[in-house]
Amino acid sequence: MIRTSISVVAFLLLCVAVQPAVSQQKIAYVDIAAIMKDLPEAQEAQRMLDAQVDKWQQELQEMEDEWQGMFNDYDKRKLILTDQGRAKAEKDLQELDAQIMQFRDQKFGQNGELFRLEDQIMRPIQDLVFDQVKNLGIELGYDYVFDKSGGVMIIYAKDDYDLTKQAIERIKTALPPRQVTGQGQGQGQGQQGTQQQQRDTRRSEPGQVPPSMPSDDAPPGK
Repeated sequence: MIRTSISVVAFLLLCVAVQPAVSQQKIAYVDIAAIMKDLPEAQEAQRMLDAQVDKWQQELQEMEDEWQGMFNDYDKRKLILTDQGRAKAEKDLQELDAQIMQFRDQKFGQNGELFRLEDQIMRPIQDLVFDQVKNLGIELGYDYVFDKSGGVMIIYAKDDYDLTKQAIERIKTALPPRQVTGQGQGQGQGQQGTQQQQRDTRRSEPGQVPPSMPSDDAPPGK
């Protein structure tokens, strides 16, 4: 999530100190973290991310358990193995270790699938939130709107300048209506199937709601 730089805040405070005209400027703030927490679309996107992370972590743990089992077996038998047998066992361990490192980097690395998946799923919601907060600030005549959850330390702030609640209502209005379970569905369709159908029928344009979870066969892209 984009965070307001401390240097920007320091610059604005300096302007207030040296330019009396700046005192006429209107400054407000919002809590982006509270906004995201209040949006069902953001909560659903986070659940999708958590589920995928759990799946990858389980796969990684299985690979590590396999390596540990192979190592334990090799450690017990290495004294009775031939030179050729030891060389093969050590090669197998090295290859599996390399696969584990590659898997970890592909999934959780700096430019791995988790990074791209977060961008794919969360970015549309974040873009919508920032756009709506920006437009709200413009309509209300504020010169600056800070995110108090983004690393900016606010010692004191008057509640009158808190736009968080107004932003939440505005964002919920901008989001497409959430579907309600219909009565015409088959009796054999459970709640999980209904939720999946709701996700599949949502739009995935930028600034709307998160797209469906991509499969492992098709690595997520931006």
